[in-house]
Amino acid sequence: MGTTNHKNIQFESRDDALLRLMDEMLMWHLDIKNSIILATSLAGVEFGEKMSQKLGIPLDFLFTVPILAPLNPECEIAIVSENMDIIMNEALIDSFEITLDYVYGEAKRAYEEVILADIYKFRKGSMISSLNQRDVLIVDQGVETGLTMNVAIQTCIAKGAKNVYVLTPVIAKNVANSLAENCDGIISVFKPEHFVSTAHYYKTLPPIDDEQVEKILDKSLGKIEEKSLKQK
Repeated sequence: MGTTNHKNIQFESRDDALLRLMDEMLMWHLDIKNSIILATSLAGVEFGEKMSQKLGIPLDFLFTVPILAPLNPECEIAIVSENMDIIMNEALIDSFEITLDYVYGEAKRAYEEVILADIYKFRKGSMISSLNQRDVLIVDQGVETGLTMNVAIQTCIAKGAKNVYVLTPVIAKNVANSLAENCDGIISVFKPEHFVSTAHYYKTLPPIDDEQVEKILDKSLGKIEEKSLKQK
């Protein structure tokens, strides 16, 4: 499933990509009664919301921040999540001779200065939904290096998730194979061997602004709180 490999394949839009991803998901026959969708990028929030509406399951967001090389601000050497889980690109860290003290120090700073601010801005200070004994569908519109997905999987496991699946329309084949070792399944439409960039596989991919993200997360948080109150 999801192994089609054509250089010029493109989705018409996010909606087209979502419909085709949902078709792939149907083949897995997942039991979604106790599931939650977890978006991993601000650009993927709208994607996650539409999937949430189609499946009738809640949406939440996992905040992460990349840690950059000290002398190359465009090179990600690690990523930290709101759970303070850290995934490192050890090959880059070794080649740049970066110390672990630097990585952990930057992770702490990113958590305090960026993640906490984003949690208050987009989730009104609330912590992430309980993932304990739930099936988590980690969703994004495309997966490139896999660092973000890897830290998301680690956070889900640390928070007691029952099963963890990665759902994305397009993901590099080598990244999919690597992630599959740490989760219960990778569901995708295309797994190109020579991945270009997420935008390359979409004919149109308009940016998502902060205001849209706030509205979506406000609405999803309200639904989660409402469901929680009903269960008490």
